[in-house]
Amino acid sequence: MLDRFADFLDRHTKVLLTTHENPDGDGVGAAIALAAHLKGQGKAVRIVVTPVLPENLRFLDPEGWIEAFEPGGAHGDLAAWPDAWLLIDASEPHRMGPLFAAFQGTGAERACLDHHLKDAPQGFDDEFTDSTASASTELVYDLVRPRLGGDLPPVMAQALYAGMVSDTGNFRHSNTTPKIHHAAADLIAQGVHPARTYNALYQTATPAKLKLFGRAMGGLQLRDAGRFAYVAVTATDLAACGATHEDLDELVEEPRKLFGVEVAALFSETADGRAKVSLRSRERVDVNAVCRLFGGGGHRLASGAKVAESLPAFIAQVETAVQAQMAKDIV
Repeated sequence: MLDRFADFLDRHTKVLLTTHENPDGDGVGAAIALAAHLKGQGKAVRIVVTPVLPENLRFLDPEGWIEAFEPGGAHGDLAAWPDAWLLIDASEPHRMGPLFAAFQGTGAERACLDHHLKDAPQGFDDEFTDSTASASTELVYDLVRPRLGGDLPPVMAQALYAGMVSDTGNFRHSNTTPKIHHAAADLIAQGVHPARTYNALYQTATPAKLKLFGRAMGGLQLRDAGRFAYVAVTATDLAACGATHEDLDELVEEPRKLFGVEVAALFSETADGRAKVSLRSRERVDVNAVCRLFGGGGHRLASGAKVAESLPAFIAQVETAVQAQMAKDIV
């Protein structure tokens, strides 16, 4: 797959890199590292995210390569710029959010680079997926490491390591493999600082975020004899705490800390009025199967979905689906 991906990159000179809406450390890290690689080859590269680059990820972009999407302004002609458009860390075009319309209208060759579980991706001219990889940054590492030789450029090494940390939960989640530990060790040997990376990613909470966590956990719900735990956050909750959607990051992990919980969920209202769920499984329950019922996806033990429904109605539907999946998977 990586040989095909390298051939794809070699064929193009103007490459646009995007990731899913509300970018995370893996998507941003993979994009930054790949941009550094392509720029080193003399190619024209742009990275565009939507809605913005999260505050805790800005340390990954010291050169200011990342652009926040402005559909009616600076990016009105974005679809016409590239000869290749690569979606990173997602293999479903609709996950691009506001960028989706431009993606549909581009004349560029469209492709995805992803490690999530998915049936054959649709809407691309080519796809490069490997669900055995722990992170999209692992795929980029596997591409660039043997081709560059020696130490990687510092911005590339930092971005790759941060992405690996982000998508493995600091190497705590079940997608952590010996292979990604070896890759991380290599990057640390090249000068990446684990403690500084962890602090930059996770030690940046604001009072508003902590207030939001407290408010959400005050409404904790337990179902199925305590095996399913969830919290819900409305637009009213965000406003009351002075918080933003960005402050929801990592909240889903809080209910999973409870003893006996098999599946944890965070329900929330999106800025465009949809209902969203993030599901996390301790080990046995396939939450990817649940999210696919609602048009979402991700990993077996970490997935999400968004629907155009009211939050209470969606919560009821997901409750039913999660309990049915638990009955199937827990024997």
